[in-house]
Amino acid sequence: MNPLRDDHGSARCVPGPADHDPTPVNPTRTRRLCIVGGSTRDPGGVESFCARALEALNTHWTGGEAFWVPADSAHLSAARLPRFLRALHAFRRANRVPIDVLWLNVANLPDLLFVPLAKALGIRVLVTLHLGANSRLQRSGVLRWLSRTLAARADRIALLFDGQDAEIELPANVPRSTIRTFLPPESFAPPREAATGPELRLIHAGRLSEGKGSLAIVDLCAALDRAGIPFTARIIGRGDEALMEALCARIETHGLESRVALSDWLDGPALIAALGGADILVHLSRLDSFPLIVLEAMAAGTIPIAIDMAGVRAMTTAYDGQLVAPDAAVSGAEAWLESNDLADLRRRGAAMGARVREDYSWAACVATLAAAIDATQPAAGA
Repeated sequence: MNPLRDDHGSARCVPGPADHDPTPVNPTRTRRLCIVGGSTRDPGGVESFCARALEALNTHWTGGEAFWVPADSAHLSAARLPRFLRALHAFRRANRVPIDVLWLNVANLPDLLFVPLAKALGIRVLVTLHLGANSRLQRSGVLRWLSRTLAARADRIALLFDGQDAEIELPANVPRSTIRTFLPPESFAPPREAATGPELRLIHAGRLSEGKGSLAIVDLCAALDRAGIPFTARIIGRGDEALMEALCARIETHGLESRVALSDWLDGPALIAALGGADILVHLSRLDSFPLIVLEAMAAGTIPIAIDMAGVRAMTTAYDGQLVAPDAAVSGAEAWLESNDLADLRRRGAAMGARVREDYSWAACVATLAAAIDATQPAAGA
């Protein structure tokens, strides 16, 4: 089943422009907010972010009505271009009942093409960039200039965390707000009983790629195996064909077939249950500064190990977790795991999870986002 299609409660979660007209059935609400972002074919953090924001807004926002048009821009190629073009058309078609604000969640350069389209339609634009300093859009001078130029046409930028604007290059003339992210409703359920088994339980989840650390967790498992540390690991998600072949080959090379399990992407309760069934989230990504999966894991009581970037630093400073240097990520993670007592890690995880769940209520997150929406006014000369 399409993990974005049917299980987001009463909110109207639009599965994709190729499937349905995203115009809501009740266009008479005060304002219309269109969320754009994510890809139905390759679900990951941005897709989860959009789906939860949609449900939270339609549950707690009294200022209007929200709906979602996936951008379908992930891994864009000639074969996938028609899906992206259909998404652009779906957004334009949805404006038959005028859209007041586009909230664009950007994961790549094609996503930013929604900005000039929205401005041409007279729609105010709020942009959230799901990027870190090591993303391709920031490493390449040409792509950085293009993304900054397109983002400069937005009316407001919604930062994912305080300090994101110090990590990535943003247009200086666009006003900014800081919002919060949304945990899934399953995160607020009572936690399961504490584990007592002797094996360290590792997990890695999301859209799989080398840059996101999907091969690095196998190298970490190999290092733990050589050190004689009992463990199991689970890798959850989808990647392109080359990545999946490399992942399977690396697991086989290290003889880890009985210790490392590969799973297709899990949605909603199943993913949260998987996170809650692990002790450590291994997220050695060089791309994601503020990865949603890290916050989800923390809420589930699973301590993260991540490469030191501004967003995850903000999370681990506020709660718990371990940061490692990008040039020694695997060795740093191994050393930290070897130096910690498993029972103590589990106690720390439980305490951390309780704090995160308390701090990230949907009502509080929607109030922060609503303030940014209200502040999104047409830029001078727009």
